[in-house]
Amino acid sequence: MVYKVKSHVAGQVWKTVAKVGDQLAADDVIAIVECMKMEIPVVAPVAGTLVELCVAEEDIVAEDQDIAVVQGV
Repeated sequence: MVYKVKSHVAGQVWKTVAKVGDQLAADDVIAIVECMKMEIPVVAPVAGTLVELCVAEEDIVAEDQDIAVVQGV
């Protein structure tokens, strides 16, 4: 099954931790969004493969915006 991973807050992508093709465990950090000087991790909802990263570092994201796509195992 394919899962779209969304940002929980509006902010700026501070860092992308994972890259396309990476094998992820549930709760592995994919990216970190900075919001009001706080670093909010965006994590994988399930174990699987990162098939798409929809943002780059320094991108501005809205709440509920797609960050990544994970193909679950």
